[in-house]
Amino acid sequence: MWRSDELDSIPIHFILCTERTGSSLLTTMLNMNPSLIVASEEPFALYFSDKYGNIRDWNVQQITAYVDDFFSLFEKNAALYFEHKDRFAECLLAHAPILNYDRLIKLTYLNFYDRDIKNKDSIQVILDKQMKFVFQKEEITRLFPSATFLILTRDVLKNIEAKARRGIDFFSHPYYLSNVWKLTYEEALRFPRTQILHFETFISDPEAALKTLNTFWGVPYESAQLNYQAGFNALIAHRSDLLSPEFIKKINDFHRGILDAEPRATQIAVETISQKQQAVILKQTQETSKKLGYTNPSMAIKLNIWDAISWTFYRMLALLFRPYLWRIYRLLPLKLKRIIRRRKNQYTP
Repeated sequence: MWRSDELDSIPIHFILCTERTGSSLLTTMLNMNPSLIVASEEPFALYFSDKYGNIRDWNVQQITAYVDDFFSLFEKNAALYFEHKDRFAECLLAHAPILNYDRLIKLTYLNFYDRDIKNKDSIQVILDKQMKFVFQKEEITRLFPSATFLILTRDVLKNIEAKARRGIDFFSHPYYLSNVWKLTYEEALRFPRTQILHFETFISDPEAALKTLNTFWGVPYESAQLNYQAGFNALIAHRSDLLSPEFIKKINDFHRGILDAEPRATQIAVETISQKQQAVILKQTQETSKKLGYTNPSMAIKLNIWDAISWTFYRMLALLFRPYLWRIYRLLPLKLKRIIRRRKNQYTP
């Protein structure tokens, strides 16, 4: 159990990013540090604030409802990344006399990963890698007024090439993906108390990057953080009885960058963007890239009418499927979210 003062002393900080920026590799490394716990990208703190944020005296029924809501809305792989449901409920019930929303959220974060695979006794800092929170600045900074924000980024052309190869977004057109990149980092740069980490810097010297980040969050560096492959394999093996062989193959494939022995920086890139598209993208993202610390070449090209129409069309699509869709979903009642999640799970292999 944690005392109220122990919970109150544990800060929560965030990693803001888009896909294919090395975030899974980074969080796996960070989780190897016994002073850190990095959650698996679940937006529960945002979704539950309306229903549970003002409760001061928690009872069994309220805790049971919260646990049910939490597991109903868990978006990605609860069987792998979260504590057993009964253990989670027992933890919250044991802390019921001291619960408020802030402590409830911290206890939820502290129940990521089975206690048998991740010792929680020495946790000093909670980290949460998020893509959706990028577009919820006002509410996130209200809920977490002392949080710091690491902006994890990657060169725009390399990022959209990686996304296109994996086919992980609604559309794979370079203008759509570069607009997602631009929207993400325009919003991320608006957050207070930020630090920027380039994917390229992280991959070229992960030890130095980890030491810098650990200092940023006020925890000591641990050499075990470089033993990330063993950590990821141990996590899979520990929950293998709850996971299907198909799921294990799928999760290993999705996170194959964690398991690759060959550093990503030396892997062969596949050219997926024409020279003309590259020029348009670099011109349209130049200001954001500069703010992030990139020195991409200046593009003196003049957009023709088709370029402008095409870029604007894909920007509207990016706005629709990122900030607008995620903000609308945030506003839906929990009951409706549960229905959507249940129907989505029916079609998830």
